[in-house]
Amino acid sequence: MSSSHGTFAALVWIIAGVLLYNLEPETRLISWQTPVYFLLGMFVAGAVFGNLSHMAVRGMTHALVSAKIVTAPTRRAQIGLTVTGFVLFALEAVLIYFCARTLLRVMFQV
Repeated sequence: MSSSHGTFAALVWIIAGVLLYNLEPETRLISWQTPVYFLLGMFVAGAVFGNLSHMAVRGMTHALVSAKIVTAPTRRAQIGLTVTGFVLFALEAVLIYFCARTLLRVMFQV
């Protein structure tokens, strides 16, 4: 499960980068920052955001079970945990986008 979180984070990083390179006026495709952003950033984002996401999902599941909100492995509990996981993935994608935008603005601030 942890590898899927890292893969998702790396893919969101790449997609956010493609969007930001098209939207941000100060970015230049032919520069030393581009391979650093895409190659190094992809692995760092996968490791950092993937592990954070994995810990958040496990922590949320543990909290729901500890609070006795989810008491048995029923179909309803499974749906609730799946929806919670999707919400966390969406929040992760937004966080990655804003981190990528901030990094690009700092990198091309020269």
